[in-house]
Amino acid sequence: MKMEQVKKFLRSLIYKNYDEFAKVLGYKDWKVAEENTFYVWRLGEDAGWYATELPNKKWAVWNDEGQPPYSIKVFLTWSESIEQLRKLFEEKGLPEDYWLPEGFDENENIFMKEPDRDKKM
Repeated sequence: MKMEQVKKFLRSLIYKNYDEFAKVLGYKDWKVAEENTFYVWRLGEDAGWYATELPNKKWAVWNDEGQPPYSIKVFLTWSESIEQLRKLFEEKGLPEDYWLPEGFDENENIFMKEPDRDKKM
């Protein structure tokens, strides 16, 4: 197999796993789930914590350590999910610059309103 074929095969496996994870979240595929997913904080060099608004308007929080499908925890509101993520972040004792919630302007109160899809990174 040529290197390009190997890359294409590996990419298809990864996206298949993400599509399966999207179904766990209630979406038909990863593209739609990703549109409703917001990065919140960096966990390490190549992992992070995310919040996804579910089709039923609840919020799922999860991190991308390992391979999908990832385990999730569901909250009724954005406020509950972001408060839990902040608590976990503080418990980890990570540098403040790892806290990077997307969907907000720099000085917006992330605990008072839901993220804006137009402000995603």
